[in-house]
Amino acid sequence: MLFFFFDFSRESIINNSNTIITLFQHDTHKTMFNGHRTMNTPPHDNVDEIDSFFNPKRVALVGASSDYRKLGNSILMNLLASEIDIYPISRNRDRILGVKAYPSLADLPEPVDLVIVVVAAKYCSGLMPEIQKAGAHSAVIISGGFSETGEEGLKLEKALIESAKKHDVRIIGPNCVGVSNSRVFNGTFTMMPERGNISLLSQSGALGGMLIYTTRTKRIGVSKFASIGNASDVGFVEILDYLREDTKTSVIAVYVEGVDDGRSVFESLKQAAEKKPVVVLKGGRSEAGGKATQSHTGSLAGSSRIFDGMIKQAGCITAPTFDSLLEICKLFEYQPLPKGRNIGIISNTGGAGVLATDAASELDLKIPQFQETTRKELRQILSPMASIQNPIDVVASGGRREYRVATELLLKDPNVDMLLVICAVPTFAGMTQTEHAAGTLEGVRIAETDKPVAGVWLAGEVGKPGKDLLEMNRIPCYDDPAMGALCLAQVTKYAEKHRK
Repeated sequence: MLFFFFDFSRESIINNSNTIITLFQHDTHKTMFNGHRTMNTPPHDNVDEIDSFFNPKRVALVGASSDYRKLGNSILMNLLASEIDIYPISRNRDRILGVKAYPSLADLPEPVDLVIVVVAAKYCSGLMPEIQKAGAHSAVIISGGFSETGEEGLKLEKALIESAKKHDVRIIGPNCVGVSNSRVFNGTFTMMPERGNISLLSQSGALGGMLIYTTRTKRIGVSKFASIGNASDVGFVEILDYLREDTKTSVIAVYVEGVDDGRSVFESLKQAAEKKPVVVLKGGRSEAGGKATQSHTGSLAGSSRIFDGMIKQAGCITAPTFDSLLEICKLFEYQPLPKGRNIGIISNTGGAGVLATDAASELDLKIPQFQETTRKELRQILSPMASIQNPIDVVASGGRREYRVATELLLKDPNVDMLLVICAVPTFAGMTQTEHAAGTLEGVRIAETDKPVAGVWLAGEVGKPGKDLLEMNRIPCYDDPAMGALCLAQVTKYAEKHRK
């Protein structure tokens, strides 16, 4: 895959400060592949031309196959489940999966908007004039065998890009998983995600595919997905710029191992983060991980310290783990931004409350004291054994009523900016599996505030019905108090950076 890199030959770091300023020096028209330089198209300013990758009306698939073992079959099956016109291209069959196939792009009955290519690398450059004649100016090259494989592949990629440029065809890829728009079509060989407003941009194809599978497991809705592969033409900057203006994208999630032209990426991230949250997961952070990155993608990961500084200065949020990337995005998507750092915590077991308090404190969230009126009302309602200090422990006997009252009172308390509700004992003494969640929802509705609320429902499968009920009502719910605290802390960082 493409060797993305930062050139840090001129960098200025201000130590002991909240700001890290980096000056990037890089030739944006060149990209390095394992010590070799090859042409890369200059950046394009027209965001609209990227739209044809995500909103086509007619798509041709070159390399469509009836063999279930081939990618041309998997992609075609996904395309046929879409609500757009699909044209399989195959020299071997008249019909594939019950649909009329065409021997070449020249035989199509009408122009197409997008061409997806999954044939051997050596044939791809020769397809560019055919793609142009078919009316398309956009192509997704899923085929591998290019620069990621060495010298010969590098030559094929250079020929592909030269031919594409000559025939006015923009390319995503090669060596990628593809693109999808949950409201229009699935042009990948992974499953279609549930419809939502989080868009995913991934440098790694396989990891991008895993993100899609994970969103299905967690029932997180996705708007658009793009795997950029070798990014020999369309890259991070243009897709970020497109997603920034996309009205169906409310949060952007990015997985990156290294980038070409750090200054342009920084400006693009900064502009995007000013309009909507951008959450970045960086691979290759450690020395060993950096070496693995070079082996995996042929890219140099670059200094993680410099990268973190760039992300922070751009106003984006970092995700420390694969799992947290989607969980942070979910909180952004479901809940309003907090207006401060004060977190209120409710639990029905002291231990879970203590763990949440530890995690929140380590992340620089504040554990405030509740107002006197709040404490008095809590004491009147809760068990004498309950703790009315922050974190609240309603004890195991606390059920729907106690969760409703505690949630309402804490959300109304001006000392609380956000709320973390934990249920560790969901079925104590004949309680139903969902009553704590139902009480929480009632409290949120009665309070009528714009403060973010997140849940942590423990006890595995026993707690799952309550967790599902919260998520159905757009309250994100986690499996670990530390994850809940992390997500709230990261959302708070973004809110502080972009508070008007």
